[in-house]
Amino acid sequence: MRSCRYDVGRFTAFVHALVFLCGMGLVGCGSSSSSPDDVDSPVADVDGAVADADGAVADVDGAVAGADGSVGAVDAGSGTDPSFEAEMTYTTANIGRTYDTRAQVAAVFDHIGDVMGGRSGPRFIGWQEIGEGDPCGTCEIEELRARFKTESGWETLRPRGTRPNGGTEKIKVPVTSKGPDSASAAAVFASPGWAGVSPTRFVTVVDYPTHNLSMINTHFIAGAWSCKSEVAKRRDYWRQAWNTLKDQVAKEHDRGRDVIVTGDLNRPRSANDCNPAWDPTSLHANAKVIGGAGIDYIFAVPAAGWKFVLAKRTDGTVERGKISLAIDGHKAHWVAGRFRPL
Repeated sequence: MRSCRYDVGRFTAFVHALVFLCGMGLVGCGSSSSSPDDVDSPVADVDGAVADADGAVADVDGAVAGADGSVGAVDAGSGTDPSFEAEMTYTTANIGRTYDTRAQVAAVFDHIGDVMGGRSGPRFIGWQEIGEGDPCGTCEIEELRARFKTESGWETLRPRGTRPNGGTEKIKVPVTSKGPDSASAAAVFASPGWAGVSPTRFVTVVDYPTHNLSMINTHFIAGAWSCKSEVAKRRDYWRQAWNTLKDQVAKEHDRGRDVIVTGDLNRPRSANDCNPAWDPTSLHANAKVIGGAGIDYIFAVPAAGWKFVLAKRTDGTVERGKISLAIDGHKAHWVAGRFRPL
């Protein structure tokens, strides 16, 4: 039998050798200098504001601390569900009403579907003017559902909205998604209808708890900020809708949700003779405009302790684009990014 002294000597020599190899970097030593941010290369913060060629504003950092710095950071390694940090694509699409045939409507959904079909990860589309004075009757929602099929993993939610008088109607601002499971959808009254001018306006709120996300979509009355007739009444209706939108964003944010807002606000970003200077990010203290152009917007409102990070291509440009619809002056706009802990 070998002596214990012999075994101990061999063990000591082995330990000394291991320490030497570790110091030389030839074997792993149980630690790494890399952080989660080091390996998260597909997405990066962008410093400063980024503008598309058409002038779309894209504020990029979603810092959520208050002015007094009172909001505490969340540890990225503290057990956060990875689904909360998934890269997602958000689209706003006002399809308009200037067309003659159903085939033209189908082509619009094909244009958007082709782009969204090429994206990976969860996808969300906020629609405007679905069933709003359609030249072809109910064809818009029918063609929408035909292209974005449930059997292909898409879900379109179009809750009925309730007016102050108790009457209900189909909303014109549904939300379509692929990837997450939704839990609920609600349509919140925003402003009254006005014959010949505007339908009843609603704010659609969809809850996606699997991704800690609330998707809000809307469309405001036209002409309030473009010197149309009876501008005072139009602005009153617009402000009613704006306050409703603000209330819903605050409600979802207070629940701890990250919030995305899509919509046609019918108010441009820049000031002119009909549009006094305003700040769209007055929507919420944490709101950032991350996509859209002109009167079409995509906002990110990170939850407390979180930020929104724009996705970037390999050449360093932001993953963002626009889609020609060919039947109206609007374009659809999309942007990709993710919510992450501070």
